[in-house]
Amino acid sequence: MEKEDLARQFDLLSRLLRVTRDNPFKIRTYEFAAKTIRSNLASGELSSEDIVALSSIKGIGKAVVEKSLEFLHRSEIQKITDLKSKIPNSIYMLTAQDLVDPEVLSYIWKDMGLTKPLEILEFLLDKRESLKLSQERLSNIEALLIEAGSSRAK
Repeated sequence: MEKEDLARQFDLLSRLLRVTRDNPFKIRTYEFAAKTIRSNLASGELSSEDIVALSSIKGIGKAVVEKSLEFLHRSEIQKITDLKSKIPNSIYMLTAQDLVDPEVLSYIWKDMGLTKPLEILEFLLDKRESLKLSQERLSNIEALLIEAGSSRAK
């Protein structure tokens, strides 16, 4: 596992926590972990020792080290798997690809009650100017949501 692989997991975890409106402290902790991993770990394959050494950095606590070791040994972080199971697939896919701001996705899902890919796409198309979504980004969103819709139909 490379440091960027691990950092991306913490980026995803922080975005998922934003979508689910979790504790802002946790969100900032995982955002900080991603930045710290990118800037403090050497390039190349990570070892358990590299990860344990993170705990010497102020702001990196037990939870980050445990999740990092879990990802090193199991290639997944259970918390991400748990969150994925609680979020509609279309919302998860947009979160994982970082195509739409997590707070917007939270609003779409939790406040508007939109979970179907075409409903989400229609909302985003309608609000594209206020959300400052480029045509390229909208095309990527549309392709992803069409994929989400077709994978659900299988």
